[in-house]
Amino acid sequence: MKQETTAVSKQATWFTPEGIEDLLPDSARKLEHYRRQLLDLFEMSGYDLVLPPIAEFTDSLLTGKGEHLAVDTCRFTDQESGKMMGVRADMTPQVARIATNRLKDASVSRLCYVGEVLKTRNNKAKGSRSPIEVGAELFGHAGVASDIEVIELMLNALRSLTDQSVTLSLGHVSVVDTLMAEAGLDSDQKNEMVEILLRKALPEYEAFVSSLGLSGSWQRAFEQLPSLMGEAADVLTQADELAGFCPSLTSHFERLAAVVTHFEAVPGVQLHMDLSDLRGYQYHTGLIFTAYLARQKLIPIARGGRYDDIGSVFGACKPATGFSLDLRSALDWLPEPTSLTRPVVYAPLASDPALTQAVDELRADGVVVKRFYEASDLPAEAEQLVCEAGKWQRSA
Repeated sequence: MKQETTAVSKQATWFTPEGIEDLLPDSARKLEHYRRQLLDLFEMSGYDLVLPPIAEFTDSLLTGKGEHLAVDTCRFTDQESGKMMGVRADMTPQVARIATNRLKDASVSRLCYVGEVLKTRNNKAKGSRSPIEVGAELFGHAGVASDIEVIELMLNALRSLTDQSVTLSLGHVSVVDTLMAEAGLDSDQKNEMVEILLRKALPEYEAFVSSLGLSGSWQRAFEQLPSLMGEAADVLTQADELAGFCPSLTSHFERLAAVVTHFEAVPGVQLHMDLSDLRGYQYHTGLIFTAYLARQKLIPIARGGRYDDIGSVFGACKPATGFSLDLRSALDWLPEPTSLTRPVVYAPLASDPALTQAVDELRADGVVVKRFYEASDLPAEAEQLVCEAGKWQRSA
């Protein structure tokens, strides 16, 4: 009985932690198919692949824009140096370090990446603590053209994965920033307003705005802010009134309008806008964007935005914009690729050059060749290589 209890106790340790899971053969093959497809698209679009390490010192991993990742980062002491290390919770800061500190290219640089990240917690209703992040980043260009390029690449990536229509939701974190600065809010008031808007707690937001004691025009401006959400062109029309009252907002709205103009004629893309969206506020510095699919309306599939000055702590201050998606969670909605269904032929394990050649030729033609040791191991009706008149060929 004691032996049985010990066996059960050991078996309990074989389960992976919550939010960290294995990918079994069918899912792993599916993921690898789409990973290759996305990386091929990025390469053909001029983005060079980089592969940062799974862990590095926290003084670079959690520096600058990466500070907000501290709570999600698993940390440990490096036994070689005695310094604190961390397992990456997001690959973008690592790619920024490479772009600004390792490559040191003064011109525009385009990089893509793929890899597993690890988070200390699962802060989604459904999701993994070990997403497989794939994305692309563009460094060295501050204009709206690079925002458009990256959004276009994101939409092309989704188009390569699925035929579902896409809702592209646009925002600009500097809209709220500018309003708060122009209205003269202090740091505590700014922090509280951002925190409320992140939670989309509208009754609480209304009460907070009323408590600020703003003049009538500023009061109306902040009260109007959460309603600036919906079809992109309509939101921009409503925003004209806000820009007339606060001219500092004009450049933000002009950038958003340029993006809307570029994508409004793209088939299969619906444009949405939310000017009070502060997702990634601690990280992003300007235009932000999120893609939703028609059959997964409430689930953000891919997201990104501008994060200028990302490399300042590494000695090269560069504007940047990019996007990423979680390929592991995408497996739930990605179709099964027909190309994964390949013919299978079984071959005996024998020391015969002619057999080796036959196996090599089949594999070169895209046929899966599996070895078998006993005829009894073969599945029913399995096709196999048989030797007839000294020549190995597929059974009829």
